[in-house]
Amino acid sequence: MGIRLIASDMDGTLLDRHSDVSEANIRAIQALDEYGVEFIICSGRDYGGAKALLESKGIKCGFICLSGAAVYDREGKRLLEIPMARQDVADAEAVLLSRGATMKFMTSGGWYSTSKREAVLDELCRHWNGGIADPGRLPPLLRERVEERMDSITFIRHSSEIPSQVSVYKICADDLAEETVMEIKDEFQAYAELAVASSFPTNIEVTGKNAQKGLALKYYAGRKQIPLEDVMVLGDSDNDLSMFTQDFGWTVAMSNSMPCILEAARYRTLSNEEDGVAWAIRTYVFGETDWGNESENGLGK
Repeated sequence: MGIRLIASDMDGTLLDRHSDVSEANIRAIQALDEYGVEFIICSGRDYGGAKALLESKGIKCGFICLSGAAVYDREGKRLLEIPMARQDVADAEAVLLSRGATMKFMTSGGWYSTSKREAVLDELCRHWNGGIADPGRLPPLLRERVEERMDSITFIRHSSEIPSQVSVYKICADDLAEETVMEIKDEFQAYAELAVASSFPTNIEVTGKNAQKGLALKYYAGRKQIPLEDVMVLGDSDNDLSMFTQDFGWTVAMSNSMPCILEAARYRTLSNEEDGVAWAIRTYVFGETDWGNESENGLGK
């Protein structure tokens, strides 16, 4: 059984705490072409933002975006999209509003947010600059990314303000108490048409039930006629859990993963701060042995 396709999450997996890709990870991904192995991103992020970041690092690949609601090939052709039904959007919004959550809606017409503009700016700065909220302390490249993102957001009070011709793919609520996240997830179990997960312990992400990373990855591998046993997945949080099934041959958890991922994975690698994607590629694909002793650092099968 060989590896022919590698699917990697972004935040907490490929990216470090500054939302950057290390040189070691870049080199390992670029070297995959020599081995005939394809690389694809599986992220909760939208296509435009994910593609721009990867291309700025010289990485050209396919994308499974919005937690599985949209799939793009290496050339940028959209292969699949799974929008939410408007009733499902309304149901999800009602649940989140009952918990006092503000939301962002990721749509075919950009982002819509019920948060205050200042709160969104603060969140973006913290997310892309290692927890530092001050926009004035952002490096130039990150400042440009924040400004571009802010320009793409439409601020609304309620999802009813989103034009009817605009498709909603995903709803996110951030900065919630961890116990609130667990309560919301329990409540969503009553909604059979919705899939709910988290990238972080303090956030909620809602999509249609068929818009999940694992299902989208199966679809993509099927188009490529790649057996699932020849697919490696890399992830860290429970929105990656649909990829960590027995269907895929190589399920690799980052050492910084949530417990649910560590328990489900067949293999482990280093953390996102230690070039864990590169370690997994060079160890499991290239067969290199000079990236540390697995028995000593607790990695491996």
